[in-house]
Amino acid sequence: MLIYKHYSKNGVMLAKAESFQNYLLFRKVRVISNPHRFRIIELTENNSLSITELSSKLKLAYTKCADYVKMLEQMGLVQKTRDGKETLVRSKVKIGSAIIEFKN
Repeated sequence: MLIYKHYSKNGVMLAKAESFQNYLLFRKVRVISNPHRFRIIELTENNSLSITELSSKLKLAYTKCADYVKMLEQMGLVQKTRDGKETLVRSKVKIGSAIIEFKN
């Protein structure tokens, strides 16, 4: 059974998930539900891009883009590598027309 509760802490709405059969999958779906984070996965699905390139393509501040990449990396959805001064990002997720495949 799935129970999803919203509650407020200091005026900020938070969510609490209880009794999920696959809580990790739920968290991954929540992370990619943001349009910018989803677009990062799309852009890096077939080739590596630097955070600078991503921020330019998405018209986001570098720090915001780096934060999004960090979230995606923590969930195992992208992989970061260093190339000199640049940080390259590559998706670990394959997005089909109607299927999303999460790779370990």
